[in-house]
Amino acid sequence: MHLLTLPANQCGHQLASAALLFHGLTNAHRALEPVPGLKTAGWVLGHLAVTGDFARKVCGRPAICPKAWRALFNPGTQPSHDAAQYPPMADLIETLQRVYTDLRDAATQLDDDALSAPNPFPPSGRHLKNAGEFVGYLLTGHLGYHLGQLQAWRAAAGVPRETL
Repeated sequence: MHLLTLPANQCGHQLASAALLFHGLTNAHRALEPVPGLKTAGWVLGHLAVTGDFARKVCGRPAICPKAWRALFNPGTQPSHDAAQYPPMADLIETLQRVYTDLRDAATQLDDDALSAPNPFPPSGRHLKNAGEFVGYLLTGHLGYHLGQLQAWRAAAGVPRETL
């Protein structure tokens, strides 16, 4: 079994569960900060899309996210309170889903040399020594952390979790 098969499967499960979190989100939610310091729904979704796209780049895939999204959503950026700065909510959700669907495939096709290459994101290099560990983290822990933020955002904003 490939080293990243289990993380890719876990990512698939998280995304299937996240459909309930995405359901009912509107453009009005993109820049809403219901509690000071809480990330906005638009930022969380955009951040997940661009970081997943970065992992796809590590896997040798071309970008899906528009380049302009990086300035809005890369690590270290802050949410905007101006919804007009963000892409439409439907685009954020659809792009995130495309990115992670492809990342799951791309990750499981990395060869041993690519897996053992140095971690391309220095801030995480202390704990994630190589590209394989880094991509595995983005498929699982990073994704789950930010989906948890989105659940907290829904609760704080009074947007009930949908049932499908």
